[in-house]
Order: sequence, then C-alpha cells, then structure tokens
Amino acid sequence: MKRFLRAVLTLSGLCLLTACGGGGAGTPGCVNTSTIRCTQSGAVQGVATGNLYAFRGIPYAAPPTGNLRWKVPQPPVSWKGVRDASTFGNVCPQIYATGLAGNEDCLVLNVFVSQTPPSQEQPVMVFLHGGGNLHGDTQYTPTPLDAPPLANQGVVVVTAEYRLGMLGFLANPLLTAEGGGASGHYGLMDMIAALQWVQQNIAAFGGDPKHVMLFGQSAGSYDIQFLLAAPVAQGLFSAAGMESNVIPLGQTPPFASVETGDQQLVSDLGCSSEADVLACLRAVPANTIVNLPNIYPYGPGIGSTFLSVDPFTFLQQNGPPVPLLIGSNREEWSVFDDPNAQLDNTAYATAIHQRFDPFGAGVANQVLLLYPPGAYSSPAYALIVVDTDFNMTCEVRNVARAAAGGANRQPVWRYFYTHAFENDPFLLPYGAFHTAELFFVFGNFNDGQQPGGGIVYTPSQADLTFSQSLMGYWTRFAATGNPNGAGAGAWPSYDPSTDSMLQLDDTPIAINGYDNPQCDYLSTLPQP
Repeated sequence: MKRFLRAVLTLSGLCLLTACGGGGAGTPGCVNTSTIRCTQSGAVQGVATGNLYAFRGIPYAAPPTGNLRWKVPQPPVSWKGVRDASTFGNVCPQIYATGLAGNEDCLVLNVFVSQTPPSQEQPVMVFLHGGGNLHGDTQYTPTPLDAPPLANQGVVVVTAEYRLGMLGFLANPLLTAEGGGASGHYGLMDMIAALQWVQQNIAAFGGDPKHVMLFGQSAGSYDIQFLLAAPVAQGLFSAAGMESNVIPLGQTPPFASVETGDQQLVSDLGCSSEADVLACLRAVPANTIVNLPNIYPYGPGIGSTFLSVDPFTFLQQNGPPVPLLIGSNREEWSVFDDPNAQLDNTAYATAIHQRFDPFGAGVANQVLLLYPPGAYSSPAYALIVVDTDFNMTCEVRNVARAAAGGANRQPVWRYFYTHAFENDPFLLPYGAFHTAELFFVFGNFNDGQQPGGGIVYTPSQADLTFSQSLMGYWTRFAATGNPNGAGAGAWPSYDPSTDSMLQLDDTPIAINGYDNPQCDYLSTLPQP
C-alpha cells in the first residue's frame, strides 16, 4: 500500500510528503513540477502569474527571534508536506508612512521563473532592495519586483528580505565577543545566507548556481560594495551590479567607533545596568527598537573579522573579485529637490551657499562657477544636477575608477542612465530620478501595491523597446560578465583614463566622461 501511495503521489506531481519534509531535494520520491519545487528544507508550491511561476515567502534562514536576534542567520527549519509559496512572507520590522510594519520572522526570499521550460540551467539574478538599510522590502517598495517580466528573459530572478536598522546592524562589544570578533553585520549576513540558499537550491527552479549575478540599488548597491570586500561572501556570486549608490573612500568608520556609537541604543532600551545585557536587549519588543531615533551608520565598521579593510580601498588595491556593472542616473536628486520649484538665480545661489559654505571660504562660489544656472533649463534643475553630482555621479565615477584602475583585473562596465518617463506629464520633469531605471530593468511599470499608493505608468512603445534593451544588457551580463551581444549598441568596458561608459536611453550611446571638471573639484571636498 505504501509503495502504491508513493507512486500515486509522484505521478500526480506532488513531492512525497515524508520525503521532502526531511530530506529535501534529491530524496527519492521528491520530484519537481511546474508549481511544486523541492528545496533542501522541503517542498514549496508556487502559483502561476502571467507568463511566470512565482514562489514567494520561502524561508532561507531560521527566524532571527529570541536568542537568535543579533546572531548570524541559522539554517531554515525543515517542514513536512508542501508549503504554500503563493503569497509573500513578512517584511522585516520598519516604519512605513502608514506606521509600524513587519515581523522579525522575515528571512524569506522569492523566486520567479518562466513558465516555458528552459533547455538548460539559466543564469540567476539576485536583487537587494534599497531603503537606506532602514526601510525597504521586496513587495511594497516603489520598485517593480513582483512577478517581473525580467524573469522571462532567460534568467531566474530572486529577491530577498533582510534585517534592517538596529535589528540588522547593531554593533556591541558583547555581541562581538559572542560572534567571534564581529557584530553589526547581521543584515549583510542575511544576504550571504540568501546567496548560500541559492547555491544549494536554485537548480530545483531551473537556475544555474555557477552563474549568479548579485545586484542591488541604493542601499542594496552600498551593501554589495561591502560584500565585494568581505571574505565570507566570496565564491557565492559570479557577477555584481551596483546601481545608484557607492561607498566613498573614508566613509566606513572603524569598527570600534561603531561599537561605541551604538552603545546609546543599549542605554535607551534600559539595559545598560542589567546583569545580562544581551538577554535584556533580546527581550525588548522589536517595535520598541524600530521606534527609537535613528542611529547611523547601518553597516559594519572596518576592523572586525567580517570586514578588515575599507571597501573602497579593497577595490582600489584588488579590483572587484567578479565582473562589475556600476552606474547612476542623471537626475538622482530630483526626488529630493523639487524640479517644479520656483527658484530664481538668487534663491539658487543661496541654496548653493547653504550646502557648501561649511566646507570653507570660496567653495560655494567655485561651485556656482562650475554650475551656472544659465547653463540649465531652470535654476531648480541646476540645483538637482549639483546635488546629484555631489552625492552620486562623482562618487560612482570615483569607485569605478578605483575598481578598474589596475592591470589584469575583472572588467568594469559603467553606465549613465538618462531615460525619463516621457509618457507622463507629472513624472517627466523628474527625469532619470533615483530608482527610475528599476522599472525598465525589471520590465514592470506598476508599483501600485505600495501602502499609501504608488505610480501606475502606461509605457509608450519606445519605453517598452528601451526596457527590452536594458533587460538584454543586464541578463547578458548575468550570463557572461559582459553586457554586450545580440546586436545591441556596443557597451565599452570602463577605462579610468577616458571614463568610457554607456549612456542608457532610447538609443544607447557610448560616451567618455560626464561632468568631469565638476567632479574633479567636488571630489576634493569631504564626501557626503
């Protein structure tokens, strides 16, 4: 009778409950079907959506709760039977505009695959969301991450939640001693655990663990620079993509100073005088921790067993360990500086002095010479360009130069994104704003799930063509470490001596440099 039931369950497309519950993929009687896949922790059942299969909310680590709070992620707990993977799991604790959200039981990931069976294993694209390591998630952020058409371009797409804020990045001497010489790196270790899960399980979803592109935007890009330099992350990905954020030289503090700075949280939570400080901290409700005033930085310091060298210096000395795609958007700061603001030349000059007078006499006047308002469509737009260059464009250039500045290094491919949402009169003035490229890279233009609303954009035919172009560049890079091919406009590898890169718009154009005289001066100032 048992043999008969095993045969019936296998033929009906179900993983045998007892087999997958304990043994996972590869256990006799455990088979993958269209919506059921067998991981090492157990079987998951996804759902068909559009032309994709979506597997959401899959645990890649044990819940970091109780005694596991502020510890490196532990393996996920195996389950019996077939786990429902049709809906998202929890987001990690944070504050939305609508209030507190999330749950510490949040170390889950989502896998999106094409419904068309591949003839061979496909490259994998693992994306890290933005949000300053304080906010953000894979389902509600203003980015099109759910069921992305990108997953129909010959790749498997994976998105992951990771611990945020002080729940993910608290450094403390007691935690350091407990953790073998490192603390304050838990969110990054979550990302590493997600990559390890991919290595162990992605073949069941048609993915190739030997070709994994790790890419991220904003804080996700910032985190990737840490992972490029962290020894424990090496070998888990074959290519990296950094979109719209980098870590400049000298911006990562010493580990000891991070530990000292984070002591304020221990005091704020009333645990300083407790006999067992860590037990006290771990008993505090997560929402209480999230509600405390922000403490920065949300990242590790230099000098722990996790990170021994400044991540900028690491790239400068060694180059990236894998091929690197890196870039930024022309109007990143239009999400902070209103492009519709009624600034005249005097108000523009006042804003520049407010920003740059603290750096010394004459600095603001030099910035005004480099960015005269008459050279731009409006003083408001001139201010956007200044802030974008100072906070993003020039820093990205400097990191690209550091990464590519040596012989026999892995190639670096720099882009400069200039495409605007031309089919919407409200969005058009914002140009190529921060996060704008993600809609085109993922091929999904609706983020209306965001609490409080989001944009619903109707792309033009030119937008759709451009999106296909971007997806082509990104997926070829994921597969080979080189974005070129398929007759697309040639993308030159980055050369620090010429600043060769690709300008991404309806017609991609290879260019040499952008605002280099401005960046040469701004780079002499303390970096933001």
